[in-house]
Amino acid sequence: MAIREANGQAGVALAEGPEEPWSVPGSVAEKPRDWRSLYERERERAEAAETRAEELRRAASVARCDAGSWKWRWEASRRKLRKVVADTRAARRAARNALSLQSEVGRLHGLLREAGVDAGKRSNEIALRMEVDRLRRKGRALEKALDDRAIEFQNLHKGRIESEAVILALRRQLHEMVEIHRELSKLDDQRYRIEALEGEIWSLRQALRASEASKGRLKARLRRAVEEKRARSPSAADAELRKALRRSRRRKATIGSLTREKARLGKRLRVAWRRIERLEGRLAKLRASRSGLAKWESRGACERQERPRSERRRGQQPGAPGHGRTKRPGLEERTEEHNPSSDARVCGDCGSPYTANGAEESALVEIEVRAYRRVIRRPRWRRTCGCASSPAEVTAPPVPRLFVRTPYGTSVWSRFLFERYACLRPLHRVSGWLSDQGLPISPGTLADSVHRFRPLFEPLGAAILAHQNGAALRHADETSWRVRALRDGDGSGYAWLWTSVGRGAVYFHVDPSRSAEAAMKLFDGAACPTVLVCDRYSGYKKLARLLGGRVTLSFCWAHMRRDFIRCAAGHVELTGWCREWLGRIATVYRLHKARLELHDPGRERQTPAFDAAHAALEAALGGMFAAAEGQLARLPPEAREGGPLRSLLNHREGLSVFLDRPRVPLDNNLAERLLRGPAIGRRLSFGSDSEDGARFTALMYSVTGTLRLNGLDVPRWLDGWLAACAEGGGRPPDDLSPWLPWSMDAGRRSGMTAPA
Repeated sequence: MAIREANGQAGVALAEGPEEPWSVPGSVAEKPRDWRSLYERERERAEAAETRAEELRRAASVARCDAGSWKWRWEASRRKLRKVVADTRAARRAARNALSLQSEVGRLHGLLREAGVDAGKRSNEIALRMEVDRLRRKGRALEKALDDRAIEFQNLHKGRIESEAVILALRRQLHEMVEIHRELSKLDDQRYRIEALEGEIWSLRQALRASEASKGRLKARLRRAVEEKRARSPSAADAELRKALRRSRRRKATIGSLTREKARLGKRLRVAWRRIERLEGRLAKLRASRSGLAKWESRGACERQERPRSERRRGQQPGAPGHGRTKRPGLEERTEEHNPSSDARVCGDCGSPYTANGAEESALVEIEVRAYRRVIRRPRWRRTCGCASSPAEVTAPPVPRLFVRTPYGTSVWSRFLFERYACLRPLHRVSGWLSDQGLPISPGTLADSVHRFRPLFEPLGAAILAHQNGAALRHADETSWRVRALRDGDGSGYAWLWTSVGRGAVYFHVDPSRSAEAAMKLFDGAACPTVLVCDRYSGYKKLARLLGGRVTLSFCWAHMRRDFIRCAAGHVELTGWCREWLGRIATVYRLHKARLELHDPGRERQTPAFDAAHAALEAALGGMFAAAEGQLARLPPEAREGGPLRSLLNHREGLSVFLDRPRVPLDNNLAERLLRGPAIGRRLSFGSDSEDGARFTALMYSVTGTLRLNGLDVPRWLDGWLAACAEGGGRPPDDLSPWLPWSMDAGRRSGMTAPA
């Protein structure tokens, strides 16, 4: 039997002893075998081996103790080295004075002697000088970084000054609106006064008519008086006539003054009305200009239009059946029994005890989220027999770990990935949430672990993109993404987050470029002719030229609609024209929806109702383009309305793709809605620090977005996936079909479906 030699070396020697004369048939030296002596010798050898093994265990224990001691010594030396480095930095700051530098060098020599380093050697002086030079270079690099930060601060200060100028302009417009409001209030007072004067003029007119009637009566009386004068004495008649004439002159003078006052007030009324109309037009223009400026500053136009108010009441309608309480059969039940006190279960008069009489049951839904420490104890079992072929000890296999030398289980990493990339929380908020659950983890630890997850999820990203390459209809869009590492190379610090949606999957990709070459990374692998729903960005047009006939662009009608809204913003005279075109686009949406309800993809020839709806849609679309051509021909070249009309006609082919393909949507709202979550995450976490971090963020957005698009429970899926990776030794499974939504079986899919 083989045992280790006593000196502890790795060599193996056979135990010495008399050579056994094993018998061979036909051999002359054949002797009877002494089985007892053989057994004794082998037993002695086994005991010697066990003794040697126990000595080796004790030696290993002593070696571990020595290793701990050397580790402590290394830590102490490292602390001394840090102290020396700190003193060296302090010496660099004091190096401007030669005398102080010499004294500081002497002090450093003393510290080096205390640390056990020979400071008198030339090599140590050279190393110290090299360290000082390195620190100087680092100081210059820090000064350069400070200069860059100062330039960045100056740029931010300039941007703040520009924004303050815009705010000042808006305040001036607001003050103008306040002054206009005050003038309108004064004009309203004048209007009330004019209305009162008009009432007075009307009463004066009535008095004038009454005076005219009395004047006629007086003339008749005058004629009668003249006739009577002729019949009577002339003196009495003349006196009466003079009296009536004076009264008539006074009334005539009053009528003349009232007529002149009426003319003057009418002139003032016409001037006031013209001023009111002019001020109302100016006020409407200022309101439209402020609205358009606010929309442009926020980089998004409000597309809501006035809709007729519905007579239907909101909420539950009277007489409609309710849905009842939500059923939750999958919740764990924990029964609690609450009994009254012992004194309450005894009769207060005679002292007889109460007897049980059933129970009242009620239920409360509670939630419990907390961290705990999982202690894994694996007992060792020692062999009791002497069989050399069996192991000396056996124990249970270790629990699979996702990463080597980490104290955190897969549930912790799953919750981190869910909170970070599905709930869009920044790292410091995820760290704070874990601390609230009793598990304090620093944001730096979470950030350093990101690069470990990338090999686990890269096969999923490749599978999602390969699945999309077989789609006949895809959506595409892009948005900016901040990457701090791109600023180091005198760049803008901005990259672009591209998205592709198709066949129930969403894929994100971060690229520093917004060119067609970046889009080729998403759509170059298309295996069949694909309709790509996108906006009118020139990069997609170049992509279609590069891919030939494999990609057909279908432009978004929602972007076309926004052009008309932005064109009319700030211009009151274009409001009616804008509403007219928005009504035409709404008609196209309505007719397309009616046609889509009648479309049957399984039929080669559609129904007559579908043909009629298709003809109506085709006529409305043709009429829209004809109206655009007619209006554009009558407009001057510099007219503001020409921009959206030219864009409508130039992109006519891409805007009409849905006419021959009823299943192609009119807009790209699906991709824009899926980009909304990453845009919120970008605003909360200020983008990414490095390009690798940005790519992993896009990869995780692809995985979580695809799971949610298919209705799967993201935390449950992450728990299962990371557990499978841990069982595979920190590598992803080779077979991805049980984990992809489009290839997993129905039973597994129902088990991972998110709760309603």
